[in-house]
Amino acid sequence: MRNFPGDKFSSFVGSASGIHFVRSVYGAIRNPNLTARIQVQSPESDIVPGEDDHLPLPAPDTRRLWKDNEVTSGHVSNLAFQDLVEWSGSYFANWHPAYPFLHAPAVLEFFEKISRDGLLSQGSLEGFDMILLRSIMSISLADRRQDRASIVPPPPAILVFQSYDSAVDSLQSALSRPVSIQSLQAAISVQLFLVSMLRLNAASRLGGLIIRMALQLGLHRCPSRFPSFSSSEKELRQRVFWSLYCIDRSICQSMGLPLSLRDDDIDVCYPSEERHQAPSVASGKT
Repeated sequence: MRNFPGDKFSSFVGSASGIHFVRSVYGAIRNPNLTARIQVQSPESDIVPGEDDHLPLPAPDTRRLWKDNEVTSGHVSNLAFQDLVEWSGSYFANWHPAYPFLHAPAVLEFFEKISRDGLLSQGSLEGFDMILLRSIMSISLADRRQDRASIVPPPPAILVFQSYDSAVDSLQSALSRPVSIQSLQAAISVQLFLVSMLRLNAASRLGGLIIRMALQLGLHRCPSRFPSFSSSEKELRQRVFWSLYCIDRSICQSMGLPLSLRDDDIDVCYPSEERHQAPSVASGKT
């Protein structure tokens, strides 16, 4: 437990988070003679796991995540398929292999649909497909800051989240609608965006919703034990589960928090190491 100066609230940082070690390293490498003369431009430069809730709030007119040269504003008449692929390339190159909770061909099919019919044809810009699209584009755009690559033209502002609040608020419908694989994928995509931006407290809180959605869908049980799922559905359910499992383990380890999922409560096989057989093909055994 620790308090920040001027903060009326205390918060918990687990001993396994390494916060004291990280702070010690910061203090050791920082030159005290230069500290007073150097003004830190970004409050996130010294962020460690568990401290993002205590970052100073920016002024209302500076809360945007993206610079003017990173996105384009104004009306979007049409979107080229090749541009959508280019804007999302970093996500599929860096994040999708580690957390394959999405079906990439389905995402490309959605790209083709909006490039052909336009965004307004999708009915609601706040649907789960659009949440997935904004998460993918936002993660890719943030990645390009690290490799200093420029995109010509930059993606439209409507395709990315404008703030952390807007990213979390986009999932309000997931609380009232019946849970589905698509709504769960949308929630995981927002959580992964928060993780990529080191908003681990928000990602951890969102993880509680994700775990409950997964349990209500029965993702903690191996789909091969049930004959109602096709082979493609089995594979997707396993990929979604192990993706959210790994993200949760990473967040809990970083923040020193208890695990949200216990291994004793799950029996999902790895996609490449199936140990169960569906009852219909189990050689007459149940």
